[in-house]
Amino acid sequence: MRKIESRLMLLAVCLLTFGAGASAQTSNEFSGSLALPSLGICRDAAAAGMGFAGRASTSATTYSAFSNSAMIPFADRDLSAGLSFQGWAPGGEKSTNIALGSAFTLGDRFAISVGAALQNGAEYEIYDQTGTLRGTDRTRDMLFGLGFGYRFLDNLSAGVNLKYAGQTLAEDASLSAFAADVFLAYCSGGLSVTAGVSSVGTSVSSASGDSFSIPSSAAVGLGYDLDFAGKHGVNFLLDADYYFNGGIAAALGAEYSFNDMIFARAGYHYGTSKAILPSFVTVGLGARFVGIDINFAYLTGNDLIGNTLTVGLGYSF
Repeated sequence: MRKIESRLMLLAVCLLTFGAGASAQTSNEFSGSLALPSLGICRDAAAAGMGFAGRASTSATTYSAFSNSAMIPFADRDLSAGLSFQGWAPGGEKSTNIALGSAFTLGDRFAISVGAALQNGAEYEIYDQTGTLRGTDRTRDMLFGLGFGYRFLDNLSAGVNLKYAGQTLAEDASLSAFAADVFLAYCSGGLSVTAGVSSVGTSVSSASGDSFSIPSSAAVGLGYDLDFAGKHGVNFLLDADYYFNGGIAAALGAEYSFNDMIFARAGYHYGTSKAILPSFVTVGLGARFVGIDINFAYLTGNDLIGNTLTVGLGYSF
């Protein structure tokens, strides 16, 4: 367990859990990978039903501490809080993810968001240096975020998130990094546009001293809300990321709502080989009653992380 090769293999398994590549990597190939991919995972069950798009959403701000706090001052609710559960890749390298998030406005211009996420990765066997099985363990990830948003003009706002991500691979092998998101946002009528940088921060080092980048990107988001016939609404969202390692990702999602109570969602996420996640399709359903939200999302169309399920419970007013 103390050998460097074992640590690198465990890290490759953890990256595989999040879809960082199409197959397990050897220690010689790991130098091209991104560490701490949990920084780029969608926690929101509503956004998860739309291909993980939602950076420019004015209604899904609960988990803004992980994504974009510049949108919170434009939110249609003063406070939102939620709990989400994700069951990743039940047919492959299983992992579970629990996240808490909250966003609220202070007055007409200032907003705050907080969030925390914990993940248990795939279980693996532990051997000593003689090759004797000593037991089992699993990889663990944690993520904490604190965000601030400020609307300095009626249609313009800025947001900053401060994040800490950690990953335990084995008893004596762990990674951690600090990162930040910085965004500007514009909202007018049903149109919302946002742009900035995501998860820009420190690199991490392996037990052997090798340095690896975290999933930093230049990011944009578009959103458009359309209401018609009194009780019907359609929301279109588009996110795009250019990762500084050369990877590209884009997410396109749509949501139909009836009477702001029943929601149907669908989306497509595209990812190149160097992106955090591969390409996949998602569908989702949601319901809202007296401020309580229940959302479900299902990920399919990918052999690596297919059948991933996200469930969310929230409250807002």
